[in-house]
Amino acid sequence: MALASWYHRDISRVRAEDLLARARRDGSYLVRDSESVPGAYALCLLGLELQQPHYAAFTSGSSQIHS
Repeated sequence: MALASWYHRDISRVRAEDLLARARRDGSYLVRDSESVPGAYALCLLGLELQQPHYAAFTSGSSQIHS
């Protein structure tokens, strides 16, 4: 996953919001390491109807979602 353009390993939630705000495209997303759930990932999604990006944390190989 480290080579995927949508994966941003060690960035903060604030930095993710900044990157998505710059994209300014509905459906823009990135995945980063979760700050609040150790060993999990955070999916950050920007939609035109959303006031800010939406986040969901998930662990690799798990069906559990934390939003």
